[in-house]
Amino acid sequence: MRKAGFKNQVELRHIGGKNFQLLKDLIFYSAIYDKEFVTPAGILTDLASIPPLAQSFVQVLGNNIRSAVQHDFHSTPEGKKANDVSQYDADTLFNEGLAVDEVRWSKSRLMFGMVSAYQRTKYFFKRGESYK
Repeated sequence: MRKAGFKNQVELRHIGGKNFQLLKDLIFYSAIYDKEFVTPAGILTDLASIPPLAQSFVQVLGNNIRSAVQHDFHSTPEGKKANDVSQYDADTLFNEGLAVDEVRWSKSRLMFGMVSAYQRTKYFFKRGESYK
């Protein structure tokens, strides 16, 4: 089995406020899904939507950026369709990417916990859509 990993570095351009644009496709191989996932150039991202209170524990910038960009894309309808993923898959890929980029265990648990709790809550209130 191949080892999970990003095939390239992330290239972003700041376009104002907390928003960035991906300049080059970001490619990630998932060992969990045994598949490559592409986040296309041109997508917009805020990197990581972390509540202000939690920002004292977890910073938006760091070795979590590639996972955050990938997750932002896969959390959109376009991203889900492009790579045939559910929100559960998007969260799983986020967690796998954090491990690949060696994000500190406590930081990755906090980030993954906040992201998956937010997504599960969002899907709880949506009718006709499944988290998995």
